[in-house]
Amino acid sequence: MRLFASILFAAALIAPVHADEPLFPLPGQPPEVAWPTKSWSTAPTPAALARTLDRTIAGAESGTPQNTRAILVIKDGQLIGERYAEGFDASTRLQSWSMAKSVVHALIGILIKDGQIDIYKPARVARWNRKVNDPRKAITVENLLRMESGLTFSEDYTAPETSNVLQMLFGKGRLDTAEYAAGGLLQADPGTLWQYSSGTSNVLSGVVRDTIGADSAEEYRAFMEESLFSRIGIRSAVPEFDEANTFIGSSYLHMTARDWARFGLLYLRDGIWDGKRILPEHWADHARLPTPNSKGQYGAHFWLNAIDPETGRAVITDEIPTDTFMARGFGAQVVVIIPSLDMVVVYLGLTYEDPGPVVQAITDIVNAAK
Repeated sequence: MRLFASILFAAALIAPVHADEPLFPLPGQPPEVAWPTKSWSTAPTPAALARTLDRTIAGAESGTPQNTRAILVIKDGQLIGERYAEGFDASTRLQSWSMAKSVVHALIGILIKDGQIDIYKPARVARWNRKVNDPRKAITVENLLRMESGLTFSEDYTAPETSNVLQMLFGKGRLDTAEYAAGGLLQADPGTLWQYSSGTSNVLSGVVRDTIGADSAEEYRAFMEESLFSRIGIRSAVPEFDEANTFIGSSYLHMTARDWARFGLLYLRDGIWDGKRILPEHWADHARLPTPNSKGQYGAHFWLNAIDPETGRAVITDEIPTDTFMARGFGAQVVVIIPSLDMVVVYLGLTYEDPGPVVQAITDIVNAAK
């Protein structure tokens, strides 16, 4: 592996989450627990957790979220709780929305491991190299992973005329999402402004496409399957591609809840699966290392529950550990990863308004599963 990777990972290990809190060590798979490549090892559901899962999936009580579709709880590498709403089961593929962004992080990591990408060098984006003095040529892969490209992009789902994300997914940008997103102008120097942008993930997906030389969606899909999905037992994945053969990594990946749990376990286990390294060493640390300008909200294509240095409080809730990091998508799609509890919680729902009930439900599930 190139020198840059060693420098990056060493930095990730020593960099603080905030002044007094280093990254919590990622736990290994217990030796007596089989890896869930074919099927999940199960353990009894604690009574308190069973009650919480039943209450949440029913959604009948005041304050509980509506339209919960699937919940899984993995503790110490074993499946200890699982519930589905009527009409859904363990074979049902559910939409990722922005959880797909975290899969893009994994794909970039795989290419780093193979020595094909240097995240501290400018991203290889053709649009930014058509003019000699285009300032966007300075944007690095790391800037993109941390949502600090400095590019303009409106992540507004209510104003179709001015929303870049709606134009990218459903309008004039839908045929080539990476090219459309790369067309934004710089509003800040790269690395100085944190701004969540779905366009950023599709620019990165375009970088993946060009790095592997995929001339078709099938070739891109085969890379995802062979380098990631099949290696950790994910068999249900259905990614969507635009007409430029780019995986729409901002939004479109369909998988079962059990396969989303496998993805979460891969990151909980520092990218190792059944003795084989899938992701670079400490790449999961890279994902959960807070981006300073996000004030504890964001790592690298994963959301956090870290401490906001301005308030001294957890950015989501003080009721679950601050080492929590998560893949998170529109409408309450969440893969919650908690190293200090050796736990993964998958919550897949259909909640588009007040997130409070979902946050409380996940909090109750975590605390009942301890």
